[in-house]
Amino acid sequence: MAWTGKIIGGVLGSFIGPWGTAIGIGIGHQFDKGASRVQQAGMVMQVAFFGCLAKMAQADGKVSKEEIQAVEQIIARLGYTPRMREAAIEIFRKAKDDPHTAADYLNQLASVIQFNPQIAMTFLAALHAVAQADGLIHPGEREILQQAERAFRLRPGTVDALLGGGRANNLDDAYKVLEVAPEMSDNEIKKVYRQKCIEFHPDKLASKGLPKEFMEYANEQLSKINEAYDTIKKARG
Repeated sequence: MAWTGKIIGGVLGSFIGPWGTAIGIGIGHQFDKGASRVQQAGMVMQVAFFGCLAKMAQADGKVSKEEIQAVEQIIARLGYTPRMREAAIEIFRKAKDDPHTAADYLNQLASVIQFNPQIAMTFLAALHAVAQADGLIHPGEREILQQAERAFRLRPGTVDALLGGGRANNLDDAYKVLEVAPEMSDNEIKKVYRQKCIEFHPDKLASKGLPKEFMEYANEQLSKINEAYDTIKKARG
């Protein structure tokens, strides 16, 4: 994670971040050499997240006004303080043109969340929001979404379902969102649904390391799961 530490040091400077620790001069070196694992995970998650958003915005060769607005909306919904917002924007600005790839940031993010599928879907939703901000999913943006699916070890077809509307606007999408098969029984599907509801409970996500600022995205994902289950129930009578 050495390169991530250098980004943290170069980007955050004297900001007070959401991780409960002062980010001072030389924090990148401290990160690489001696920060606690909890501090490292929190900082990497934030830097990698906004690095991913930056690479997504840049994927079609230019960052549009709509994409910047989408990132601003994400920051607003995270409830960042003005100083945290400024830090996030600086991460985005520097990552946009740095030599690292979207895959670099995605792999770092996947590693720090330990491939947790619920948290991964939270981040995938944010990437999708930036990708579709200008009304068109560019091939480069689609490729980053596919890279995210692989990096996060999500079920194949997750991105296809997301690009098909994300929410369960038809029965096929509903099965994909809930990650069940049409041939499964009602009881089997209900069991999967209930397990997902448990996994998306705020206390459960907090215990797995998701910062409180990201809980809103988790709640949105739970809403999609509820809609998918309702769609399947109605279709089955």
